[in-house]
Amino acid sequence: MSLLRPTATSHASSSMMATPRAAATLMAGAAPYDYTLLTLQPTYTIHDWPATQRIMDEYVAETKAERGLTFCGYSTTRSRRDSTVVGDFAEEPGDKLFCRDAFPDAGGRLPLPHASATHFTPLHASTAPAFPSDSLLAHLSNVEPQRSALLQGPASLDGIELHGPAAELRKCEDAPALQGARLFEVDCGLSRLEKESGGMPLPLQLVSLHTSFSLADADAARAICKEIVATTAGEENCIYHGWTVCGDTLTCREAYGSAVGLARHCEGVAASIERLLDGPATLREGQLHASLSQLPVLAEFVEERRRETGYCSRETQRFFAAEGGFSRYEVQQSMFGFFLRR
Repeated sequence: MSLLRPTATSHASSSMMATPRAAATLMAGAAPYDYTLLTLQPTYTIHDWPATQRIMDEYVAETKAERGLTFCGYSTTRSRRDSTVVGDFAEEPGDKLFCRDAFPDAGGRLPLPHASATHFTPLHASTAPAFPSDSLLAHLSNVEPQRSALLQGPASLDGIELHGPAAELRKCEDAPALQGARLFEVDCGLSRLEKESGGMPLPLQLVSLHTSFSLADADAARAICKEIVATTAGEENCIYHGWTVCGDTLTCREAYGSAVGLARHCEGVAASIERLLDGPATLREGQLHASLSQLPVLAEFVEERRRETGYCSRETQRFFAAEGGFSRYEVQQSMFGFFLRR
């Protein structure tokens, strides 16, 4: 049976522009919000699995005291097949660890201006960072013991990416823990997060896809990205979808409430992605982050549609989401009730 059975047509217009967050908690049928998430994405190579898992469990537990987060968790690759373990994959030195942390902004208690982004251009000169409580910068200080312990043998840092609006990135440029990080500025996107932080911690169940491209024609690529955002605005299972840029690297970060939702999205934007890759950009890599129960659904979709290469395909790197991650957001409701807290 196909994963992509027809669904009720969404009444949300694909051309709806994002709006500022309303005071009401329930926004049935409303347009999506601006995409302004600030996400911290360090990647490590694992050398000692037991030690790494212990430290990361401490990391997540420590972070649960921070009410300013949107979500926190981590995922890992599994390179060795082993039918004797759960999921048929064993833990192997050399596997990758990916941290999934998101914040409303660099200063969790400061209002976030919805300033227009400068598209595909370098950031301006840095300014001194602020350190309000419940902010990304305060989070870095809070988890410094775990970060240091991780780098004392259990794992080695491959790199750090920070994605967010230009104004928030500038606040973070001088943070010692982010030295050498690549800063990706938001260009366009949408969010269905009604409340970005401060809620009760619930299990992190996002199915997220991160895809990066090399830009050849920035203007043409940006036009197609905006077209994809407009298409995605009519999808009922999307939590957020956004495009960021650093130099000649374009990245799409998107998350869905289920693997089926992501699969339907991939079908819906297939023509636009094909045009993006036909000159304006070339594919660099893709990462899929999902729970052990969701990954087989996506594997079935890839097999059924014979997606051997490209966007969300067999070559997309799989990351198993670890248990223990949590979210503090609340999701906007749709007219059909699909935007529920997950």
